[in-house]
Amino acid sequence: MNSEEVYNVKYAGEVSLSGNSLFFTLKYIKNSEYHSAIYRIEDKRMVQITHNENERSPQFIDNKLYYIKYLKEKETLMVLNKLSEPEELASFYKIKTYKIYNDNIFIIATEKFDDTLPFEAGQIKYRFNGMGLLRSKYSLYKINNKIEKIYSGDFDVTGIDINNNRIIIATTQNNDDYGLSDLYEIDMDGKIKKRITDVSYHINGFAVSDSGKIAFSGHKGNTPWEINKIIFPEENVEIMAGNDSNNSVIGDSFLSSNYRLKFDNNDLYCLGQEKSSSFIYKINKKYEVEKLTEDNRNIIDFDFNHNLCYIYSTMKYPSIIKYKDNIYNVNDSITGIKAEKIELNGGEGFIMFNSKDSPSILFIHGGPQTAYGSTYFIELNYFYSNGYNILFSNPPGSTGYGGDYEKACVGGWGGFDLDFIKKFIDIVKEKYGINNSIGLTGGSYGGFMANWIVGHTDMFRAAVSERSISNLLSMVGTSDIGFWFNTMQLNVNDPYSQEGIKTLMEFSPISYVKNVKTPTLLITGEEDYRCPIEQAEQFFVALKLNNVDTELIRYIGDNHEHARAGIPKNMIDRLKRKLQWFDKYLK
Repeated sequence: MNSEEVYNVKYAGEVSLSGNSLFFTLKYIKNSEYHSAIYRIEDKRMVQITHNENERSPQFIDNKLYYIKYLKEKETLMVLNKLSEPEELASFYKIKTYKIYNDNIFIIATEKFDDTLPFEAGQIKYRFNGMGLLRSKYSLYKINNKIEKIYSGDFDVTGIDINNNRIIIATTQNNDDYGLSDLYEIDMDGKIKKRITDVSYHINGFAVSDSGKIAFSGHKGNTPWEINKIIFPEENVEIMAGNDSNNSVIGDSFLSSNYRLKFDNNDLYCLGQEKSSSFIYKINKKYEVEKLTEDNRNIIDFDFNHNLCYIYSTMKYPSIIKYKDNIYNVNDSITGIKAEKIELNGGEGFIMFNSKDSPSILFIHGGPQTAYGSTYFIELNYFYSNGYNILFSNPPGSTGYGGDYEKACVGGWGGFDLDFIKKFIDIVKEKYGINNSIGLTGGSYGGFMANWIVGHTDMFRAAVSERSISNLLSMVGTSDIGFWFNTMQLNVNDPYSQEGIKTLMEFSPISYVKNVKTPTLLITGEEDYRCPIEQAEQFFVALKLNNVDTELIRYIGDNHEHARAGIPKNMIDRLKRKLQWFDKYLK
């Protein structure tokens, strides 16, 4: 399988139910560009509704289909009546979400700005990955004959839900630097009626019931390892849906999805994660929790309206829609490899086994508070089809295995996590008789681990380190979240104190570059603000000065998402280059 073929995959998302009508967005790559269209399931058939191939976010209300038409320079909310042409309702630079309520339309969006003017930074978070310099924040607008901006400031409005005459919004106005949110109730004109949350939270998503009850998924503060709960703030009730009331199972799908909660009367439907699978849960009015979906799959999106409809992925099938006991596979010709699972020290490891004589590649996920799991992975199947055994695992720090496990590597990156990985490789070698060379790759925190590992062991024949971390101290001032993320993860109170500098450099792979002998390819996006390109630049120069075989690949126009939602031609080139590197040293 070549790198062009693996991107023939299509992904369904943004499912929306209204009565017996089911709409969803289908996203795909065509002519080296991303496209998407809105489909409807009718009489057990998938029927394409929009045809310009730049439509998303469908909502079917009062026999009208609302959706967003997107272009590079603007995004427009559209409405389609059955017997008329699509009508433009309002245009903005970017539209985050919208909500229809009676005769009003509420839209969270940003306005166009002049990016040729000098930029003045006034707060720490002045740029953000995927958004660039923050010249324009997300504001709340109301449309009723005219467009009015009703809630805005030097912060973002991040979400809205309306029910029972209650308008609830989420904003970062109290903790914008740290991206933490609060819930507020506002009136129709955007004036605050009350603050719902007592302190700021990391909020994954929220919903309002027909009776005005509020629920959200999240946790207090900006500690990434904190377990997420389903919180009913006005009842002072917190419920666990799974081991973590969120979904952090990662893949490399180029269709992004948001966390979903949905009320049906006072029954709440939500997502949660248990080990390497995610599920839909129902929490009834007595706060009793019921798991509704099966194991060994990853829930991408769902909706509930008299019936439950959801979209899921498995290791074998990229994108499946389930509705009324009917299954719709949007990729009839694509079947992946189901990995074998190995339980280890409270976590899990996986292997896609080719043969004992095949070379192997170990993949390390980012985060570290994410997890590999029961979902289709383009890259893993690509390397398997090219003759490699594929090894991947969820070491301490991964989500879905409980709070203690998720926090286990805080203050000690490259410790318990690396011990787990080494033990996992030993078990795989013994169980499967693997006797050939092993390569190493990872991105983000996985890129940190790749850089760390080659400075601490020669057990891998070659490495590919992506969007990586090499210097935790310089990252504090150059990453969009480094000023708090690095310090929190390593228990550092003040990164610029002598003790803080010492700790950050002690855990920086650049400090051990004199030990590196492993040929290491570095890949990053030019516009990565999460793990900035200077991180790869430092490690590249250090490796060259120490006569280690290395290359630095810089993708113009790509950010931290370059491996899963980057420019399509770059993603294709990336897989080719990784394969060439591993073939050179492992075959």
